[in-house]
Amino acid sequence: MPAGTSYRPDLAALGAIDGRPGSGQPQDNDDALSRRDMGIEFLDVTAQVDIERIDSSSNGRGRQEDVYRITNSSSSVVDTHLLVVARGLSDQIQMENASGTTSAGDPYRREFLPDGVLLPGQSIVETLRFRRRPHAPAVSYTLALLSGQGNP
Repeated sequence: MPAGTSYRPDLAALGAIDGRPGSGQPQDNDDALSRRDMGIEFLDVTAQVDIERIDSSSNGRGRQEDVYRITNSSSSVVDTHLLVVARGLSDQIQMENASGTTSAGDPYRREFLPDGVLLPGQSIVETLRFRRRPHAPAVSYTLALLSGQGNP
């Protein structure tokens, strides 16, 4: 029996281990930021930012480029990696510069924030490039922004 639980055999019988929270994770790694750093959890920061499309162009050959200015409009810092997720994209359209896809199948672009943060009032510019198959519908999607590392 680990030291300390000898004083609480009722807790030891339930599997308690001294120095660990109920989740079983080490105490210093069981906070929200640590879970995001480990790629276990993602924070939806869409409501914390203003997303402005500043340019959209199509080359007429099935390619489209959308440029966005993303500004932290909250009083909180957006930290870690910023994942720009294109939700609801037709399966006939591919994000050419995607970093990966979410578990739901949505493509995302990973942005490594300057100094690891997007401070209140600070902006970044992000470009998304799409390719449509012949006779595919128009490029249509909604953006969601997640903070975290790993694959959402």
